[in-house]
Amino acid sequence: MPRRTQMMVIAALLVAGLDGPPAWGQNADYAATVAQWTSYKDVASWLDGNFIFDQGRQKAVLERLRSQGPEGLLAHGAATTFVHKSGYCTDAAEFALEALRSINSEYNPRYVFINNSNGPANHWVIGFQMDGKIYIIDYGAGPEWQAMKGVHGPYDSLDEYKEFLAGLSIRRFRPETVSWRNMPGQLD
Repeated sequence: MPRRTQMMVIAALLVAGLDGPPAWGQNADYAATVAQWTSYKDVASWLDGNFIFDQGRQKAVLERLRSQGPEGLLAHGAATTFVHKSGYCTDAAEFALEALRSINSEYNPRYVFINNSNGPANHWVIGFQMDGKIYIIDYGAGPEWQAMKGVHGPYDSLDEYKEFLAGLSIRRFRPETVSWRNMPGQLD
């Protein structure tokens, strides 16, 4: 598309009240950035420096979960999170999952579900493998759960990660179960 036409489209979107870059650019920017990354540390660095927890989004998804059950869970695709730089735990987890898969398929990234015995809210993170050990990447924790944020591991099992979580002093949080799961909801 010629630059003049692109500018006219952007101007029309702004006049119409639509925020953010047009969707046709976000996948290219995300893909170009991730193509330069070489390890999980790049994913962690981007999330730590850019991702902001959005309590409004978390509340909206919790309402969906109450009415629809686990199928009501939503996650932004990685390119959307890359553009908006905000969301809740499942958005950060999906970003990490997609980016880790792009960087190195041997990481074998998968969702990890943390059932909070004091929940809701529960919590979603990404587990991945490196050198036969499990690591967790979590940059989607809300303001009250900041002690969870970071890359954790190495662990031999998710039980060790659960012990780490149980040792944190976080109000209204106690891990009941920590397990590998498929995300039961959908991308939005």
